[in-house]
Amino acid sequence: MSRLVLGINSAHADSSAVLVSERGIEAAIAEERINRKKHAAGFPTLAVREVLRIAGASARDLTDVAVARDPRANLGAKLLFVARHPRSGIPKALARMRVHKEVASSVDLVAEALDQAPGSLRVGFHQVEHHLAHVASAFYGSSFERATGITADGAGDFATHLHARCEGLDIEVRGRALWPHSLGVYYTALCQFIGFDRFGEEYKVMGLSAYGVNRYARELRKVVRYDPVGGIRLDLDYFRHHELATGLEVHDEGEVSIPPLWGPKLTELFGPARARTEPIGDRERDLAASMQTRFEECYLELVDDCVRRDGCRDVVMAGGCVLNSVANGRLITERVVDSASFHPAASDDGTAAGAALYVMHHEHRVPRTGALAHAFLGTEWDEASIGRAVGASGMPHLRLERDALLDRAVGALAAGRIIGWFQGREEWGPRALGNRSILCNPSTPGMKATLNARIKNREPFRPFAPVVQRERLGECFRGEHEVPFMIVVYKVRPEWKERLAAVTHEDGTGRVQTVTRAENALYYDLIGRFGERTGVPVLLNTSFNENEPIVHTPEQALDCFRRTRMDALGIGPYWLEKPESERSAERVL
Repeated sequence: MSRLVLGINSAHADSSAVLVSERGIEAAIAEERINRKKHAAGFPTLAVREVLRIAGASARDLTDVAVARDPRANLGAKLLFVARHPRSGIPKALARMRVHKEVASSVDLVAEALDQAPGSLRVGFHQVEHHLAHVASAFYGSSFERATGITADGAGDFATHLHARCEGLDIEVRGRALWPHSLGVYYTALCQFIGFDRFGEEYKVMGLSAYGVNRYARELRKVVRYDPVGGIRLDLDYFRHHELATGLEVHDEGEVSIPPLWGPKLTELFGPARARTEPIGDRERDLAASMQTRFEECYLELVDDCVRRDGCRDVVMAGGCVLNSVANGRLITERVVDSASFHPAASDDGTAAGAALYVMHHEHRVPRTGALAHAFLGTEWDEASIGRAVGASGMPHLRLERDALLDRAVGALAAGRIIGWFQGREEWGPRALGNRSILCNPSTPGMKATLNARIKNREPFRPFAPVVQRERLGECFRGEHEVPFMIVVYKVRPEWKERLAAVTHEDGTGRVQTVTRAENALYYDLIGRFGERTGVPVLLNTSFNENEPIVHTPEQALDCFRRTRMDALGIGPYWLEKPESERSAERVL
């Protein structure tokens, strides 16, 4: 009997579901895309239904359910922590027990999601340690027969980092760092201190860091360091996360928050924390630059140590810290590693895939299916569904054949207009990779300011990403390693900085995505035709949304197009263009 494994990230932020067959990943989606709540937690009921629908599978087709959480993992360390910190440890332990009880009932929750009776699913149930699932997602999705597996995040199953030797079908854990010492906690706590206190805002501070100088290097060396024996080490006097009776909190509507993780002693180093509503000053910019630099130093030491211990310079990486694309760029350009495979859903949504893949390959010994070539694993809407939504919108539109659609889009982009692009299966992970994207000409003067203020309604310091055909990467950027998942930063070549002004960050870098025809033929041809017409082989790509999860349905795409100052929209074979009086791309601030 062929196996069909449902992987779940549940009772945690970025809840998600992934369906894996013996052919590989059939479908993957985060709950937030469907329920429209950023970083949605709880059980991914809607995502479970959707991945089975996408694959054309039913509840009776499932052979296994795998959850990316194992209460038995690191149990001794958990008990020791509770004994040493009873005031915070006991309430946390009780809260964890409630979570573990919910996770243990996952098979019945899957049955409920699929309108089946409790106890009716005849499946194997597996609980895979959080960081082991992270490694599995990256290794089994890579092309490597052997690799050094490395994870780092805030925490999961009481671990904050894991090092593994990966070969064939096997993953052998070689070491872990345990709570409360965490590179992810360090970064999140400092983000909170400078006023970015909502869950998941670390990427904003990474963008802000390019505008400051490393003024606080000496102070931050006191706060966090890498130790070859103990791994990441925090000076806990500067933090309070280990003293809190609560940690990550999931609210009734599935939204997530984290209490302040930094301790009062941090104010002795830097003065009072910035409130969210206060203006960002030089101190905040310099703190962002300094904390990012210190993060990179510790991150690179961690990876270098794991590579030397394992003797393999090909690495596979996942975990929230691995979304730090600036640090990833240094790993590659400074030759800390020979080659790297970063998982496209490196944060906790990707653990659903890791849990399922670990069960499929490590436990059931099913042969691997090759590298995860792309991340287009979500929902696709057929032309009829898109046509109905376009018709119901009441907006003028054309239906075009492929070449005509590309010509229209290229003409609009060359004229400096901003277009929405809604095509094919949606991307999995936090980055828009060309199927749910907003695109524009990176050479248009003032485009970055226009997008931030008129379309995205976000902070003006936040950068936008360049996308380029794989074979032309080296022409514009100082990098040769392919980066299909927009998770690595490269330097922009000096001769291209002016022509790529809208995607060149303050420090002369860009978070690049490379595209091949095999991965996404329509997107590849769009970039190529734009290059032929303008002489610029790069487009600006940002996510199709406005302070919300990336659009999921055609109706959401049309609504976002209508309410923002986008100029045109390519949605399936349909082309919509606003009247000249409504166009905004030329209205540079």
